[in-house]
Amino acid sequence: MKIGLAGLPMSGKTTVFNLCTRLQAQTRDYLAQSEEVNTGVIKVPDERIDHLVSVYKPKSTVYATVEFVDIPGVSKGDAGLSSKTLANIRVCESLGLVVRLFDSDDVPHIRNRVDPASDIDELRLEFIFSDLGIVQNKIERLQREMKGTKKPIQIKEMELMEKCKTALEANRFLSELTFDTDEEALLKGFRFLTQKPLLVIGNCSDAQLKNAAHPVVVAFQKACADGKLSSMLISAKTEMEISSLSPEEEATFLQEYGITESGRSRLIKQAYGILNYISFLTAGEDECRAWPIQRGTIALKAAGKIHSDIERGFIRAEVVAFDDFVAHKGMAGAKAAGLIRLEGKEYPVADGDIINFRFNVG
Repeated sequence: MKIGLAGLPMSGKTTVFNLCTRLQAQTRDYLAQSEEVNTGVIKVPDERIDHLVSVYKPKSTVYATVEFVDIPGVSKGDAGLSSKTLANIRVCESLGLVVRLFDSDDVPHIRNRVDPASDIDELRLEFIFSDLGIVQNKIERLQREMKGTKKPIQIKEMELMEKCKTALEANRFLSELTFDTDEEALLKGFRFLTQKPLLVIGNCSDAQLKNAAHPVVVAFQKACADGKLSSMLISAKTEMEISSLSPEEEATFLQEYGITESGRSRLIKQAYGILNYISFLTAGEDECRAWPIQRGTIALKAAGKIHSDIERGFIRAEVVAFDDFVAHKGMAGAKAAGLIRLEGKEYPVADGDIINFRFNVG
C-alpha cells in the first residue's frame, strides 16, 4: 500500500513524511528544485494487536504496513507541477495532500500568501488538467483507430472517455462518478489522479491546532467540506519533534500533556483508512498478526491472503469479534458465551475479526 505525500513546495511534506516514518529526510529548499523521492515503510498502529500480544506472548508479531512516499513539490511557477512530479504521484495508490496553514517569516509561502482554499484549488486543477490531457490523448487515438471498422471494445472505451472528459471539464474529480465493473477495469491502467483516495492534511501551527475558530483553520475546513474531501489537522513540526523521541519518552510526553493519541498515529490510521482497508487478525502463541484487506472482502479471499492452500481447501472460518474477545477475557470465555461463529466462504470479513480458518487440501 503506497501513499504519496503531495502538495505545493514549502508546504511541509517532508516534515509530515519524517513524523510518519521517524526518518530524517532532509527538508528541501524550494529553490534547489530537487526531485529526489523519499520512501519509508511503517507499521500501522493497532491497539488490538498490542492486546493480543499481551495475552498470547507470541514468538512473532506482525502489524499491517503502509509505504509513505515524499513527492517533491517541484513547481514550474505558473506552468504548474512538473511532469516528473505528476508521474511520481500517479504510481501511488492514494494521496495525502499536504496544505499549508502555518505562517512563517523564515519559510515563505511560494505564492506569498497563506490561503489554504487557493492552494487546494490550485492542486485540484493540476490533477484535473493532468487527467484531462490523458483522456484527450486517448480519445484522439480512438478516433484514428475507429476510422475503419469499429470494435465493440473501442465504442465502450470512447463512451467511457467522453464520460470522464465531461466530468473533468466541469472541474469534477473522477472519484465523484460511478463506474460499473467493466468501466473500472478499463480505467485501472490509467491511474488517474482524480480517481485516487485523497486525504487533505492541514499543516498548521500549535496555536491553530488548538483554535478551531482561527480564520485560516475555518477557511481550510470549509474548502475541504465544499470539495467533499476527507481532512485532518496536524502540527507537523511539533509532531516531528515528538516522533523523534523513543517510544517510552513519547508515551511519557503524551501523558504529561494529556494527549490521548499522537498526531503520527492519527495520520497513519487515517491514511490506512482512506484506502478502504481494514484488518482481520490471527492470534496464537506462534504469531499475532494483522492482515490488511479491502473492506467487503469475503472469507474465502481473506483466507487466500494467508496462503493459497487455505483458500483452495477452505471449509469454514471460526470468527470472534475482537471486542467480544476482550469482554470475555479471551477465546475460552468467548466460546463459553457462544460468541465464536462458524462462517462460510461468502461471509464479509469485518474489521477486527479474529479468524481461524479450517481447511483441507488433502
